[in-house]
Amino acid sequence: MNTPISGRIRPFSNELASLTRVLDALLIWLGLKVLCQLYPIDPAQADFYQYLSFISITLYLLVANFRSVYRSARLEGYFQIAQKIIGSWFIVVFALIALAFLTKSSNIYSRVIISSWLILTPALLIAERIVIFFILRFMRAQGSNSRTYIIFGNQENSELLQRMISQTPWTGLIHSSTTENYDDLISQISDKHIDYVFITNAENNPEMMHKAIAGLSDSTASVYIVPQLFLHNTFDAGWVTLGKTPMITVNDHPFYGSHWVLKKLEDMILGSLIFLLTLPLMLLIAIGIKLSSKGPVLFKQRRYGLNGEVIKVLKFRTMRTLDDSNVVIQASKDDPRITKLGRILRKTSLDELPQFWNVLQGTMSIVGPRPHAIAHNEEYRQLIAGYMLRHKVKPGITGWAQVNGFRGETETLDKMQSRVEYDLFYINNWTLALDLKIIGLTILKGFVNKSAY
Repeated sequence: MNTPISGRIRPFSNELASLTRVLDALLIWLGLKVLCQLYPIDPAQADFYQYLSFISITLYLLVANFRSVYRSARLEGYFQIAQKIIGSWFIVVFALIALAFLTKSSNIYSRVIISSWLILTPALLIAERIVIFFILRFMRAQGSNSRTYIIFGNQENSELLQRMISQTPWTGLIHSSTTENYDDLISQISDKHIDYVFITNAENNPEMMHKAIAGLSDSTASVYIVPQLFLHNTFDAGWVTLGKTPMITVNDHPFYGSHWVLKKLEDMILGSLIFLLTLPLMLLIAIGIKLSSKGPVLFKQRRYGLNGEVIKVLKFRTMRTLDDSNVVIQASKDDPRITKLGRILRKTSLDELPQFWNVLQGTMSIVGPRPHAIAHNEEYRQLIAGYMLRHKVKPGITGWAQVNGFRGETETLDKMQSRVEYDLFYINNWTLALDLKIIGLTILKGFVNKSAY
């Protein structure tokens, strides 16, 4: 019988997963216990809260395990883990609501305690993971809990992959070598302790890929096939399973599952809050527009929205001439069409406040690629590759391009190209934290903009 060639099976990941399960269960129980102490309950009902803890812990551990929350997170960031935790807890919450409805037991529990606990629990679970994440990152910076890897494939793709991995030091991955030669790969696996093998260029040389996989099956190294699509910045490449067949997706909708829920909640909660807070200001602006110039208060602009559907975007009227024709002239410096009040509104972005109504209607998001005039869309989609991919998401009131200086008139093709690149980066790298960062930057520097006319 052949002795398996090198590579190590290490117990640390399994031990960490077990520890994390115990900590999760403890935090779910402890959160409810503390709230019951802060808001005293009838001692006769104490057992019901214990039952709730037990049911919730059991459900969460099952759901979290199914959603791979306890898999090794070495190749994932804490934002991805946080999204898995929130998604798992949402499922538990829905299950608890259904159970309470079926058993008619909701009146037993304090609404204040349960509501607080349902919100507190995912925050505690995420905080726990962040602490673990930073402890592991510190350990890996000291050389502990590291893993070694070899890249097998052509030089160009291998260099791209190595550069990407080097930008994520928190993974603790240590580059051992890069090779294109099969015999050299097997020799190194035999001579060194290698944990991971990343195979690139598999699509162009499937025979070599199969040979490498067969050879590596005589080791304990984990093997990853890295498609070229993911190395060359293809827009939102991912994978799905249709039946039992895995498929690579390209240019798919970026918001699905927990991403869709988070984005929807962000738009509804923040959108409602901002709309109500700014409503008095909008009424004052409306009166000012009506008194200062003839014409309607609001201007409805036809724009492409999600999936290229035409939507009507609301803005306060800032011009004497309402231009929404097939040939659109962008506003420019000292544009005679702009009213005195309109110039102030455009400089401070206050003309866009009515778009929060678009957000509440569901045709726009707070954060996303800014919508362009339809005439501009038709022009630039012929000139800029990937331009229409901006419409895989809802257009936004503010965006990554705008807080990075690409706001206002785009008088050159290069400027529009740069704006599109920022938009696609945003879509391809979306997280809730990125949205909050963009909103924060907009508040800090977005109200007054020299490039807005």
